Amino acid sequence: MIKYFLIIIMLLSAGCSVIRTEPKANIPLDTRAILATLKTRYDLVNTMRTIVNFKMESKGKKEEVRGILNYEKPEKMSVYGMGPFNEPKVIALVSEQALQIYFVAENELIKGELTDDVLKRVFDVDLRISDIRSAIFANPFLDGNISDLKLENYQDEYVISRKSRDENYREEITILAKGIVVDKWKIINSKGEMIQEITFSKYRETGGVLRPLKATISRPYDNTRISIESVEPEINIKLAKTTFELPIPEDARIYHLSEIKKSDETNLQ
Repeated sequence: MIKYFLIIIMLLSAGCSVIRTEPKANIPLDTRAILATLKTRYDLVNTMRTIVNFKMESKGKKEEVRGILNYEKPEKMSVYGMGPFNEPKVIALVSEQALQIYFVAENELIKGELTDDVLKRVFDVDLRISDIRSAIFANPFLDGNISDLKLENYQDEYVISRKSRDENYREEITILAKGIVVDKWKIINSKGEMIQEITFSKYRETGGVLRPLKATISRPYDNTRISIESVEPEINIKLAKTTFELPIPEDARIYHLSEIKKSDETNLQ
């Protein structure tokens, strides 16, 4: 149980750090307009608070975590993982690249920098952190990979293709023409097989910003499925300074994320 709380809280926290990109002049006009629309929606969000339902199915195991997520520019995020009686079980705080996760009942703190390697090495979860960030903000282009984009126009939708940062992979991003919203984002290998798909749904205007309430990540090869759903999101509200403070008891046990090994997994059950 603790293991999956840790994975889920870390993935939610990963959404804090993004790369902001400006559409470049050498990108075709329609593509530039799409990138500009998606970027504007991100830029319009200065603060956010929402209840988040996070479900994860991986290799036959299922877990669900409900929490409260707070976000504020420049790049601050706190996540409260809640128990069945709305009591905080895990509190995560991110400020720029620094990550702290405090387990309340256990009085344990884990801190460090979250990377793709940590997810794979410690938890055997083969996901890119950048994909989680992009899923939370519904913008696959936040990773800065916009140098070689190809656009196909199918009237009611656009399909943008690009080379992936992973060798021998390519990506297809489907944009619905109505509203200019991201519908699907696929990663495909050299054999044409889908490695990963992220779908975005339940688009709603919140505080004047159009954004999806749900993102679902599917990886058929390793039988992993993750869904992130926002409930009653609030945008551009005033958040107290204490929202992003994490007082740690003096007697708390402290661990560094880089020091946790796969063999320690049994201690996180």
